[in-house]
Amino acid sequence: MIRTILFALMIAATSLAWGQSLPKHYPAEGFNRTGLVDAVYPDENRIVINDMPFAYSSSIIVHSLSLNRAHFSRVRSGVRVAYKMGKANEITELWLLPANYSDARGR
Repeated sequence: MIRTILFALMIAATSLAWGQSLPKHYPAEGFNRTGLVDAVYPDENRIVINDMPFAYSSSIIVHSLSLNRAHFSRVRSGVRVAYKMGKANEITELWLLPANYSDARGR
């Protein structure tokens, strides 16, 4: 019983530490804009993050934890993301984040 509890605590601690350990192709300085994807409308190049609708570039760059360039189909409702806005007030770059990610401001 105690071994099971210790094992579970070890797994939980490891996953929390892993959540904050991002790949080298992610910005070392962190992110200014993060949120949870509420909806994606690929036919309209539109995405809703934290209840806010945004347009995204047709040439958007998506980064995943395992790939520097991932396919946009990995972006879906319920996924935590960070994003960068371009000059045309649309999202130009997007990073998929671990579910337990929180930035320095606790978001």
